[in-house]
Amino acid sequence: MKTIFTLTFVLLTMISSTLLAGGDDDFIKGIMDAAEVNKDQAKGGAGALFEMAKENMEKSDFDKVSEVIPDMGGLLAAVPKVGGTSSSLLGSAATQLTGMPKVLAVFDKLGISRDKVELFTPFIVNYVEEKGSKAMGKLLEKVFTK
Repeated sequence: MKTIFTLTFVLLTMISSTLLAGGDDDFIKGIMDAAEVNKDQAKGGAGALFEMAKENMEKSDFDKVSEVIPDMGGLLAAVPKVGGTSSSLLGSAATQLTGMPKVLAVFDKLGISRDKVELFTPFIVNYVEEKGSKAMGKLLEKVFTK
């Protein structure tokens, strides 16, 4: 009896983990489909937009958004560094970019056309509204349209 319970628990844990991981895949696949980008571009581009949101939102508001986005930490970590070495004047300026200029520089580095920002943002806002609330989506939309 104890063996059956243990096996059932292990099986349910594996199924739950798979379903929870599916949320990450659904989010990334949604961006890939909406913007016609690959997985690395989807993660890095979304991460760049969330970095901008993190810089411009109250911490408590960003924390709420983070709760509905699968693997927010992974998305933020997927953002490539922009700019060159700090010894070059241009490189130093590029590493200090913030907001939408930084997002566009990240998109350039990832090989994503700048006009695709307009495809990422509504998908992300809609996702947050569906998984969180309309109010959270509106806060995010406000940051993206600044």
